[in-house]
Amino acid sequence: MPSDTDAPLILLAEPMSEPAVIRLKGAGRVLGPFESRPDEWRRHLPDADALLVRSYAQVTDEDMAAAPKLKVIGRAGVGLDNIDLGAARRHGIEVAYTPAASTRAVAELTVGFIIALQRNILASDRAVRDDRFIEARGLPGPKELAQQTIGIVGMGRIGRAVGRICSRGFGARVLFNDIIPITGLDFAAEERSKTQLYAESDVVTLHVPLTNLTRNLIDARALESFQPTAWLINTARGVVVDSAALATALHQGRLAGAALDVLDVEPPAPDHPLLSTPNCLLSPHVGSRTEASLAAMNDVVDDVMAVLAGRAPTFPAP
Repeated sequence: MPSDTDAPLILLAEPMSEPAVIRLKGAGRVLGPFESRPDEWRRHLPDADALLVRSYAQVTDEDMAAAPKLKVIGRAGVGLDNIDLGAARRHGIEVAYTPAASTRAVAELTVGFIIALQRNILASDRAVRDDRFIEARGLPGPKELAQQTIGIVGMGRIGRAVGRICSRGFGARVLFNDIIPITGLDFAAEERSKTQLYAESDVVTLHVPLTNLTRNLIDARALESFQPTAWLINTARGVVVDSAALATALHQGRLAGAALDVLDVEPPAPDHPLLSTPNCLLSPHVGSRTEASLAAMNDVVDDVMAVLAGRAPTFPAP
């Protein structure tokens, strides 16, 4: 390891795993994470050679301009919407991430959401505990997944994994929509326009990155195309869904239910419209938080170390 005076300075804007931090300490001086002072990392940018972030630290053009020595930004995760990639290119800063880290984890949660919603698992648990066993057992059951059409918006790694599970695992019919041509699927799936997909699907599940095209993708107008018996799943990014429009549709019975692992504001304020909405299942952005996924996301440190050593990263940002 280089001496303290010439060792690269590596900033952790957010926590990383202990094994990852140990590896980083073999490549330089590590500062952070700054959990009690979330913006403190910016004070050290002028001397930083590398910066690591997770979901919430926002890295702007102004931040990069203040970091003349910065060579690499490592994003422990899939989404890159919290890093200004255009600014990184202009400043000559490499960005590395972990695009495949959470594929299985998020796909599993997505399918778990579908089953939990349709089989009314949480409400059934409450009914048994509240001495409403007979009443709850008499409620009508849903169609099995083999009888349903699953519409997937965004057929990247996670969308494909969900499609594979639903098609090959449950025998469901799968529809998909993507803005780029999709080939090489190893399961049966039919392409549709977004409006057609919304209208034909029993379940619509979102697996898109956050871009100008996907912000508020599911708004009041889009929801008008859904069947009133349909279910919406969002494990992508919170602002892909217009929360107020979704809450209105659920309150008015124009949608059977929804499950979201991500919200437009995290954590949500007490008056967030979805907190008091019927048939809405929420989880605190934990889709990628499995043991294997977290370990894989922390492996971004290896690409950060590679760039500091003058090598190309394995997973550069597109």
